[in-house]
This record gives sequence, C-alpha cells and structure tokens, in this order.
Amino acid sequence: MSSFDLAMMGLKNLLRRKARTILTVLGVIIGTAAIVVMVSLGLGMNKAFEEQLKQYGSLTMIDIYANMYMMERSGVGQSDGQVVLDDETIATIESMDHVEFVIGFKRFDSKIYAGKYESYTSIKAVDFDKLALMDIKLSEGVLPSKLGKNEVLFGFYSKQNFYDPKARNPYMNPPVIDVFNTKIEMLPTSQYYEGRRPKGFVLTPTGITSELDYAYSWDVFMDYETFVELKKDFERKNKPADNSGGMPGNVKGGGSTTKENKYDEMKVSVTDIKYVQEVQDQIKALGYEAYSLTDALENMKKTSGLIQAILGGIGAVSLFVAAIGITNTMVMSIYERTKEIGVMKVIGAQLKDIKRLFLFEAAMIGLFGGILGIGISYGISMIINTILSGMNGDTGYYGPALLSDIPIWLALSGMGFSTVIGLIAGYYPAVRATKLSALEAIRTE
Repeated sequence: MSSFDLAMMGLKNLLRRKARTILTVLGVIIGTAAIVVMVSLGLGMNKAFEEQLKQYGSLTMIDIYANMYMMERSGVGQSDGQVVLDDETIATIESMDHVEFVIGFKRFDSKIYAGKYESYTSIKAVDFDKLALMDIKLSEGVLPSKLGKNEVLFGFYSKQNFYDPKARNPYMNPPVIDVFNTKIEMLPTSQYYEGRRPKGFVLTPTGITSELDYAYSWDVFMDYETFVELKKDFERKNKPADNSGGMPGNVKGGGSTTKENKYDEMKVSVTDIKYVQEVQDQIKALGYEAYSLTDALENMKKTSGLIQAILGGIGAVSLFVAAIGITNTMVMSIYERTKEIGVMKVIGAQLKDIKRLFLFEAAMIGLFGGILGIGISYGISMIINTILSGMNGDTGYYGPALLSDIPIWLALSGMGFSTVIGLIAGYYPAVRATKLSALEAIRTE
C-alpha cells in the first residue's frame, strides 16, 4: 500500500470514532499545554533576570576593583610585583583576546555649589576619549569632551542631592536644579571651610544620564587629566589643612617604590557574553578582584533552571497520562477492527503496512493534540502576561517584562514531542495488530 492510501485510511478510521478520538486528543492538548506553559514560565523568568540586570550595567562588562591587600603577580611588567590599577594594567588587559577596551575610574570627594544650594558629591574621573565607548544612555544633552571648558556629565540622581544648608530642615524637599542653566561651581575637595569658602571652578554640564542606567546615575563624570590639574591648582592656592589624600600615582616616602592605584576601579568590555567568564578568569589569575553581572545571571539561571525542571516535570505527568490514553484508544481500536485487520492480511497487506497504519493514527492523535495544545499555550501565556505583568507594573520586581515566553523553538519542540509520544504510545498496539492470526481475525464476529 502507498503512504497516501495508508494516510487516508488512518484519517478515516480516526474520524469514524469521533468521540473517542476527540477525548484522546483532549488529553494530549492538556499535557502539551501544561508542559509548554510551565517551560515558558522558566524562560520568561530568565528573560526577566537579564532585563533586570541590564539596568545595573552591561552583561559583557567586567568590573575590576583594587584589592584590599597586595598580592604577587608575575609577567605583568611591574617592577615591584604589586597589583595596582594603572595605565600599565589597562594595556595588559587590552592585549587579551576578546577584550574590546578597558577604562579606568577614580573617585574624588568634592563639593558642588548651585547658587545657594550645595552638595557633597563624588566626582568620577575618567578618560573622556573612552567614555564614548561605554554606551551610556542619556536622558538629556550629549556626552562631554576634553575640548570643552571643564565639561562634566551629571548622573540622573546626582543632580538631586543639592540642599539648602541654611534651611531648618535642609534635606527635606530637595530642590530641582536645572544644571544646564545654573552656574555650577566645584571645590575638588569635600573639606569643610569655616567662614568664606575658597573659590572653586565653574563646571559645564553637557548631559544627564538616564535614570534607568543605575550604574552611572549617582556620580558626576569629569575628564581624569582635567580634574587632576584642577585639584593641583586648588591645593596650590588654598593649601587645605587636610591634604593627606595625595594625588594618584604618587610615590610615598623617600626612595620608596610603593605604588598607589591610579584608578579605584576599571571596566573591561568583552566582545561577546560567551567570553566574559574566560576573560574574567584571566584577570583573576593576575591577582585582581574581578566581578561581572554574568556571575549573578548564572546563579539566577541555575535557580530558574531548577524551577523550570520542576514545572516541566509537572507538565510531563499530564502528557504521560495522555500517552496512556493513546495506548488505550489504539488497543480498543484493535479489538473493534480485528476482522478488518484479518481481511487486510488475507488480501495481501504486508505486516509493515499494518504497523504503519496504527503508528500513523497514533502519531496523528499526538500531532493534532500538540498543535491545539500550542495554540492554547499561547492563549494562556498572553493571559499571564496581560494580567500578571500588568499587576506587576513598571516598577515591580520584574518590571514590565513578560512572565511567560514561548519562543518558536519551544512551540515546534512541543508539537514534535507530542507526536513522538503518540508514536511511542502506539507502538505496542501496532505490534499487537501485526501478530493477529488472519483466519481467527476473519472468524471474529
């Protein structure tokens, strides 16, 4: 018999017993929908984790911090064997495979004035030539450059730290400062001065970071070399009493070769997220403290993977029950079609054709159930995302992220899996049908 003839005969047999076929398909629908929706919740959880972490920085960025203690390293080129964050460190890490660039940051405590308002803030000194590579999102303005006069980039929340020192409760109801149209003056020190305050330096804000970019929302960014020169000039003119901080890169003590960190932290941009862990391990091997958001993401994915496996197992139970239903339906079909099977054998039908017929019918039950189950899964997923995500709101733990995600590969896998389950469930009845005696089958009433 041709495959087309077998397919047409199989479909007619399924339609001949509509009620039983529908009930069996319904079991597959429930099982497929259950397992797909359960897996989609785990995938949605992973996406929510990624979206949440992206608000704190890039997933392809590695943070390097100055160690709390000095460790030996070799082959880096430091004459004194110390682990420090300086320009030589940047050159060393940038020479590694899969590294795009390395940028250093130095924090300086400073004081900023805007008319009668003031703010203790942290100036984050950075090389402006590389700042443009950071892909920092802005809510207003543009990125600063070295060419402008004391240009700075304000973090979204840093401009909200101003207060009126003469107010009865200075920290209540902070003022809204338009940094673009207000004279902003900086003292490159947070030291308190009695009486007349020293003359500071006028800053030129050019932009404000996005409030969603938390990693850059709390500082004021200034070019490293510009700040160093301003700080030297300020200390030369004012000679503040507390000048123990020193300048980065100074040599302490007569003849001592002990080096200081030029930077407090560095950020390493990796070409692809799949190389982040590899580069991070290389940096740690040099003796540095390195951290990336992929560390947290991996831990989150392990947790969600466990939850996903549990949820998937619950859905698999439903599909297993559906498989038993398919087997039961096909066995009952053999009893009802015993004479038909005998006639097929007598007129010359091969055993493999009989087996293919029953396997085809079982596979169709699985496929139809899978297709309808996927459709229902999308409907359930839409309800979950519409209702639950809507209740969660933009400020919830997961934000506006989808809680259920059904990618195309999951939909195709669900249909394929249900079809395979149908084939497996129908194998025993198919084999049993081929073993029936033709003469006994014909004599069956």
